[in-house]
Amino acid sequence: MPVQPTAAGSRLRVIANKLTANTRYIVSATNITNGSSAATSEHSRSGKVIKTLSLDARGVTKVELKNQQGIVEKSYVVVTATDIDCCIAKLVHDAINCTCKCDQCKKDLRRAQTVRLLLDSAMYEAHLGLADTANDKYNKAKALCTEVCACGC
Repeated sequence: MPVQPTAAGSRLRVIANKLTANTRYIVSATNITNGSSAATSEHSRSGKVIKTLSLDARGVTKVELKNQQGIVEKSYVVVTATDIDCCIAKLVHDAINCTCKCDQCKKDLRRAQTVRLLLDSAMYEAHLGLADTANDKYNKAKALCTEVCACGC
């Protein structure tokens, strides 16, 4: 994977291959979801750049590598979903441990499934390089990720 987010979503590790050797590249990342950004320059060694950027990467982030002329040579989109993964785990836990006498337990499990499907879809869109649609699906998944207290029936 060319872009690897940390578990906490506070950094991105960018690994780019097949670049022009011994050339300076600008590595920039812009989080479409929350607006944070970071940029730095890195010298390619043997046509490879490895750089870690510090930014709030939770959500959908677009990473670009530009050459000295400002031309984008590599572009990646990545989804970092640590907050949504925690929500899914909580929804599943609540559904499994549910003692309600109505259908609330099933609703929690269906909500977890829906959130997971939206997140998977966002990751697929990111893999295709479609940052805006990935962000739309990520935001929808996050909006559905709400805690439901008690049985509510």
